[in-house]
Amino acid sequence: MLDQELRALFVFTSIYETGSARLVSEMYQISQSKVSRYLAVLRDIYADTLFIRKKAGFLPTERAHQLYPLIKQMTQLTDQLIELNRRQVQVHECVIAVPALFSVGLPEYLQRTIALNYPNITIVIKPSRRAICEDVIKGNVCLAITSRDCTRTSDCSKQGVSMVEADYIAQNEVVFLVANEQHPIWETDQTIENIANYPYLVTQTPGFNDLLDPMEACAKELGFPLVVSQRGASLATLAEAIIDGESTALLGARCAAEFMAKFPGIKMAPLSKLEFARLHHVMPAAKYSCICRQDRQDKIPPLLVSAIKDYLAKQICE
Repeated sequence: MLDQELRALFVFTSIYETGSARLVSEMYQISQSKVSRYLAVLRDIYADTLFIRKKAGFLPTERAHQLYPLIKQMTQLTDQLIELNRRQVQVHECVIAVPALFSVGLPEYLQRTIALNYPNITIVIKPSRRAICEDVIKGNVCLAITSRDCTRTSDCSKQGVSMVEADYIAQNEVVFLVANEQHPIWETDQTIENIANYPYLVTQTPGFNDLLDPMEACAKELGFPLVVSQRGASLATLAEAIIDGESTALLGARCAAEFMAKFPGIKMAPLSKLEFARLHHVMPAAKYSCICRQDRQDKIPPLLVSAIKDYLAKQICE
């Protein structure tokens, strides 16, 4: 997006060339009063009225005549840079693989943040998997969110993995307890031990807790029993199990917990910092990165990558 002063330069050249505020407002799809405001910005900068309003239109002052060649050159160079950026963005469909925890709000967030700048790009969200780097290498996925270092893990160390570029986002700092709103857990302190008194649901994140969940590692370390009643990646399935039973679950993303709380009969609350630390004493919290192929980085809009990183950071950080 162009800042105010740069937009004002484009308005200046158009007023100079057409002499009409009405035509310029139509060209840029802005009001005539906004055209006047842009001119006011330049009048303050150059200490000159720049244009004199006559019946025939806007007539440039001597100062405007002097400025026009330089400003015209600047706007032409800016147009060339914008066009070059558009040519670099060669993807028309971007497939993004994400863990289920982040799939419930990310599509809407991306639609709000990048649609105006890249209206021709279609965003497709698909579930992530443990060896998602293989999909990235093959070109089946533009970007992927992973909680593991895909350039070093043994089961991903295959030919071509050096092509993968990992961009670190953040480490998880929050966990939310989810249970039926009538569940007895809400009448007690929400400690690890009290949560373990009830059947536990594991919401799997590929590469993080799909083999071992932090609650299982914590229970084993502290020596208390834990019954895992179900494992899965679907939040909808998790919601059904919570509504219909006595199970509890811990979710490491704000958007996932808020999604669950929208179901009638489900309540969520953040785990305390103390219990979060106890939970991850044995098994560290997830660290998330955005990965893509190195040779395709320049074809992916930088705004898309920054929007994804911004969204994830808001969901897993305090």
